[in-house]
Amino acid sequence: MAERDGQRHLLFFFTAATLYCSALGGVTVYTSQQQVKVDENQPATLHCSYVGFSSPRVEWKFVRGSTTSLVCYDSKITASYEGRVVFSQTGISFHSVTRKDSGLYTCMVTENGGREYGEITVELLVLVPPSKPTVSIPSSATIGNRVVLTCSEEDGSPPPQYQWFKDGILMPLDPKKTRAFINSSYTIDSKTGELVFEPLSAFDTGEYSCQAYNGVGNAKTSEIVRMEAAEPNVGGIVAAVIVALILLGLLIFGVWFAYSRGYFSRTSKGTTSKKVIYSQPSARSDGEFRQTSSFLV
Repeated sequence: MAERDGQRHLLFFFTAATLYCSALGGVTVYTSQQQVKVDENQPATLHCSYVGFSSPRVEWKFVRGSTTSLVCYDSKITASYEGRVVFSQTGISFHSVTRKDSGLYTCMVTENGGREYGEITVELLVLVPPSKPTVSIPSSATIGNRVVLTCSEEDGSPPPQYQWFKDGILMPLDPKKTRAFINSSYTIDSKTGELVFEPLSAFDTGEYSCQAYNGVGNAKTSEIVRMEAAEPNVGGIVAAVIVALILLGLLIFGVWFAYSRGYFSRTSKGTTSKKVIYSQPSARSDGEFRQTSSFLV
């Protein structure tokens, strides 16, 4: 009964719009369904109706993210959609849709040789259940640090929501409101699938898994991975400090030893050593003298 009432109201609206536009001499473009949801590999029809055009030219464009393409130009299906889509005066019909067909389709109607123009946009949502999500979970993490666990899947349409489980128990979005998680400090982003501990505590040791769901088919659960919350390695830090002190002591001893052995110059800055030769005479039988020794100063 409610469905029939809705169809009657829709018919009444279209009839009123047609009469109104005809009376004013204007044009309008409308659709009976602005969002079409259909399972993958099933047929789908996007409706587009118009009034007030005497010689209409119809075009359909498809927008998905930053990609725009023409489905129909001058009331004819383009080559890239030929064989998959059929054009009619009331819309376009897909023989079978895929997840790549999800997006916004705009029906644009122009009066040939005139200035009249109108358009309407229809969203096509191809429904695909999520696949088994993949997770990134460290096997061990240090208590007191910020630790990020991720969960993702690529097939679901619409994009799935994510929820996390610890030891088989659903983790609430606010841990402070549940006794089982009151000692944990974490946040969950259900859209991106991130579980962030800030900081990690000893209570966070456990087995983790995530689940993806989008209302199509069954929810899918990831593998279970155990994460250990480990104490900081104090012994390793102390050992590293001791090794660093030993190396520093060896460096200081090496510099002192080299200096004591004369490997570093003792001369003052800006002075140089000079070689001065002193000669002492020695007697010869012929009364002449000769150089006998020299000294370096």
